[in-house]
Formats: sequence, structure tokens, C-alpha cells
Amino acid sequence: MSADFVPRTPGDLPAQFAIGAELPVLRRLVTQPMIDAYGHASGDLNPIHMDPDYSRTGPFGRTIAHGLMTLAFVAQMLNEWTDGHFDESGEIDIAFVGPVYTGDELTITGVVETVDFSDDGAVARVKLICKAGDRSILAGAAIQPISPIRKA
Repeated sequence: MSADFVPRTPGDLPAQFAIGAELPVLRRLVTQPMIDAYGHASGDLNPIHMDPDYSRTGPFGRTIAHGLMTLAFVAQMLNEWTDGHFDESGEIDIAFVGPVYTGDELTITGVVETVDFSDDGAVARVKLICKAGDRSILAGAAIQPISPIRKA
């Protein structure tokens, strides 16, 4: 039989939530067809994303991926880390700090920076690490409640 367990000390936490724990690494190669598909699905058909000829004359000199497409990869990684619980209860605070281009290979991960405990349980703060090669593309953090934890 299972019961809910509220973590109250660092020793109560599953290993993936320990301070310093590294989150899964998600890698994605960004392609123009991927950007186009996201544009059509989201309704954001801005030519800076969708039209290579138009984009050549813009500030980036080529198409850039939708910021929210990149953010969706972050959510995918966070859901992998939490077995799908991030969508249910997580929060994110990010800034887009660099463009994502066709051909960029993204590396998205994070590290648990802090865990705060209260009578209601624990909350982890994760520093997000999002890069295209050596360039940072997103900066920010995710907040994930850790409790209650289902124990067998």
C-alpha cells in the first residue's frame, strides 16, 4: 500500500532532487522544417522564423527559431527529470538571451541549486543551462515542488 510522504530534511529527498544533482541532458538539432512545423502549429508565421529570403535582410541574417519552441524543449527536459510532474506543478522564470538558428544543436539541462523545506514539504530551485554550442540561449530557473512523494 502507498502513502504520501512529506520530505522535511535533505536526507528525505530522492537523489534527483539533492542539491547539486544534475538534470537529464536533452539535445535537439534545430532544422528549418522543425521551425516551420512549430510556426504552423502555433500560428506564429512571422517571416523572421519562416522565410529564409526575408530573414537574410533582417538583424540576424537568417531565420531564427521561435523562443517558445526552445522553451518547449526546456519543459520536455524538466518533465523527464520529474516523471511528468513539471507540467502539473512546476514554474519557470527565464529570459531569452540569444537566438537559435537553423543548424544549431541545443543542449538543455540544469542543476539543483537549492531545496527549501516547510511544513508543506520541499521545493527545489534549478538553474537552467541552455546552449547552442558555446552560446547561451536561455537564462533562468525552474521551481519544482517535491512533495508529497508517493512511497510504497
